[in-house]
Amino acid sequence: MTVAITQEHNEARLAGTLAFLDAGENSARLRIYSGTRPPNPTATPTSAMLVEIALTKHAGTIAAGLLTLTQQEDGLITATGIATWARLVNGDDVTALDLDCSGTDGDGDVKLASTNLYLGGDARIVSATQG
Repeated sequence: MTVAITQEHNEARLAGTLAFLDAGENSARLRIYSGTRPPNPTATPTSAMLVEIALTKHAGTIAAGLLTLTQQEDGLITATGIATWARLVNGDDVTALDLDCSGTDGDGDVKLASTNLYLGGDARIVSATQG
């Protein structure tokens, strides 16, 4: 049986996630990787990080049952590759969760204009949501 919660409960849960992301002196960051996503968020990535994108301090907004992340500025791409997943860390550099990446027409939690990232370019989040 699947657990069903109310929108109010879900938004309270998302508020807890947002508070966790905003913990620490620094802003939360979204780290985008190529390759296979690790089995859980505590596992060390086996692929190189392609880009790190700093989020705003509050890392996002909650509305209609979704946490929508907001970026501070574009991230400088530090390695060429195809973005497949992302790790979200809080301001204390503690991992919060892992997310799938896709282009705008895909079903990833993090959507990029293109998943093909090239060294020296800039990366921008088109959308990033967590329900």
